[in-house]
Amino acid sequence: MVEVGDRVVKEIEEIQKLPQMRGITIFYLDNKSDGVRRSLSDLTQAGLLGALLSLLVLYLFLRQLATTLMVTLAVPFSLTIALAAMYFFGITLNILSMMGLMLAVGMLVDNAVVVSENIFRRRQLDPDNPQQATLLGTREVATAVTAGTLTTIIVFLPIIFGEKIDITVFLEHVAITIVVSLLASLFISLTIIPMIASRIKIPVEKPGGTFVRFKKRYRDYLILALDRRWRISLAALFTLVLGFGIMGSPAVKKEMFPQDTQRRLFMPYHLEGTYSLERVEQAVFNIEGYLYDNAEEFEIREVYSYFEGGRAESTILLTENGDKTVLEIQDLIRADLPNIVIGKPSFDFNQQGSSEGVGLQIMGESSEVLYGLANEVERILSSVEGLTDVRKDVQGSDQEIQVRVNRDRARQYGLSAQTVAMAVAVAMRGQNLRQFRGEHGEITVKLEYRDDDRESLTDLENLPLYTTNGIQVPLSAVADLSVTRSPARITRLNRSTTIGITAGLDEDATMEEVKPRIEAMMNSLGMPAGYSWTFGEGFTRNDKTQQIFGQNMLLSALLIFIVMAALFEAIVQPLGILLGIMFSFTGVFLFFAITRTTFSFMAMIGMLILMGVVVNNGIVLVDHINNLRREGLPRHEAVIQGTLDRVRPILMTVTTTIVGMTPLAISTTSLGGDGPPYYPMARAIIGGLAFSTVVTLIALPTFYEILDDLGRWGKKTWRRARGAPVAATGLEMTD
Repeated sequence: MVEVGDRVVKEIEEIQKLPQMRGITIFYLDNKSDGVRRSLSDLTQAGLLGALLSLLVLYLFLRQLATTLMVTLAVPFSLTIALAAMYFFGITLNILSMMGLMLAVGMLVDNAVVVSENIFRRRQLDPDNPQQATLLGTREVATAVTAGTLTTIIVFLPIIFGEKIDITVFLEHVAITIVVSLLASLFISLTIIPMIASRIKIPVEKPGGTFVRFKKRYRDYLILALDRRWRISLAALFTLVLGFGIMGSPAVKKEMFPQDTQRRLFMPYHLEGTYSLERVEQAVFNIEGYLYDNAEEFEIREVYSYFEGGRAESTILLTENGDKTVLEIQDLIRADLPNIVIGKPSFDFNQQGSSEGVGLQIMGESSEVLYGLANEVERILSSVEGLTDVRKDVQGSDQEIQVRVNRDRARQYGLSAQTVAMAVAVAMRGQNLRQFRGEHGEITVKLEYRDDDRESLTDLENLPLYTTNGIQVPLSAVADLSVTRSPARITRLNRSTTIGITAGLDEDATMEEVKPRIEAMMNSLGMPAGYSWTFGEGFTRNDKTQQIFGQNMLLSALLIFIVMAALFEAIVQPLGILLGIMFSFTGVFLFFAITRTTFSFMAMIGMLILMGVVVNNGIVLVDHINNLRREGLPRHEAVIQGTLDRVRPILMTVTTTIVGMTPLAISTTSLGGDGPPYYPMARAIIGGLAFSTVVTLIALPTFYEILDDLGRWGKKTWRRARGAPVAATGLEMTD
């Protein structure tokens, strides 16, 4: 798109140099390539700023430059591998692949942090054998970080192999860059990071340092929480229920595809018929005059109009950095918009990423009946709260003369409907005769009435018809003539004649809110037999997107559970980690409610990515606790020690991911420059990850002990049921 746009601009610049173009100026109404460039530039800046913030956070945690640079090495290495893979896969550096790289930046150091932290812990326990301690430290967490990386990657499998819609097709580009980057970071974390970590000085914490004091207080809390594990667990579950309540409440606005709010308005005039060019021009100039007279108040930069006999439309370009929102400007323009007799100007409602908006279709057989129903539906929907600019999708309706032959009267004169139709056709269009061949060539011969004999409806009513007996009768004697309006085109949906009704949304309304109101009003309208209605493509797209994303999330959760069950060789323990996904969703909606962010399809993308990220901390924590128990540590002490050992890398990985997303979360960078913004996706990841981390550090240890007790009770019950002796094996021996 960028290359084509550049070639077009270059060619137009050459064209404007031609002498024929003197006095003619070409304006660009839109140039998508500029938006793509702007989006790529904004993503690059946000990614670089996020990487610098992540580097600063790592240094604040590690307090050692060499260690910080070692961990940060995973970022450029992984991104370089990802770019090489994109080259071989034929993927360009576009707004989608760049988004994948941007999302990956905050997660690339996670594996390196976990591996290096465990290596340093082992080297402190065995300072005389740094290489042996490095190998042991790497081996201990290798399975956990591999499983954590797989859970992040595996959420994209339903997208790649599942049902295809436009969003899932786009996400494949995002998925490839994230998957390759994370696999590269896993490789460097298990190879290069241990090699470097075995040769650098171990960072030593000061006895009275901030993090040492934090760990001491956290240990006291942990002991208290484990003693009251049922209370803590119930409180956490209550928070989960509260979060789901917020999820379904009006506290968070939900709009899968929010209204497109780019600084440009499109206003079709919806002409009701075909008129002379002069009359259409007069109406357009009337509207343009009103807009230019209030250009400063409406923040209008330019107005471009196009019109012809049956169509007129104006494109209104707004100033780039105005004080008013696009929806506020629409309301201001509507307030005193001049009325024109030949049409009804209104604003088009467009969803982000789609030309479809709020609408429904009325279906039936008769266009005349449908037109009457459409007028009634247009009237009642205009009273629905939240809807604006309600209109019928009937373009260019025009006047026509309808001739209906009365078969009984025609039969009395010995005339058929076909004979009457042929006579009317000759009167209106004439009849071509055989060509006359003369000495100068062939001459076209046509039989037609004089112009002054076909000027009015009366002339047509008096059209003479001749019976088989030679009797002359007027057309009005055998037919009824009437003047009526009819649509210029007929639309069919599923082989049924259809008229669409479209509308816009108020600033504070969403499609999810107005849908039940529209449904209630339409159900109260008595439809004739054989006529029905259905929601338009905008609502269908919303429902389809939610359905597919819901299915993909369920499949992703199942795949994550399978990976964890294989890792822990148990079914009960993964359930506690899966609860982290539910708590992350709670965090998303809490954060959206606090920041008053609309939940859109970009937020759903963030939640999908979040599912694979939040379980990493739980996997690393539970795997370490299990390792300590295998080494002989009692369960209670293993939970406390394992959590304390992992609290630092967990906080580091979470903080680096959050600060890496922060520039994108507070910016207005949008997809392609004028598409949906990225910040709902970034905020979903930040809110969900932050809340789930708090739950992981507070409630997961208590969930671990409760689920472990339930697992042991289930095993004992199963053994008793089989009549086998109850014996403690495996992890139970350490208790």
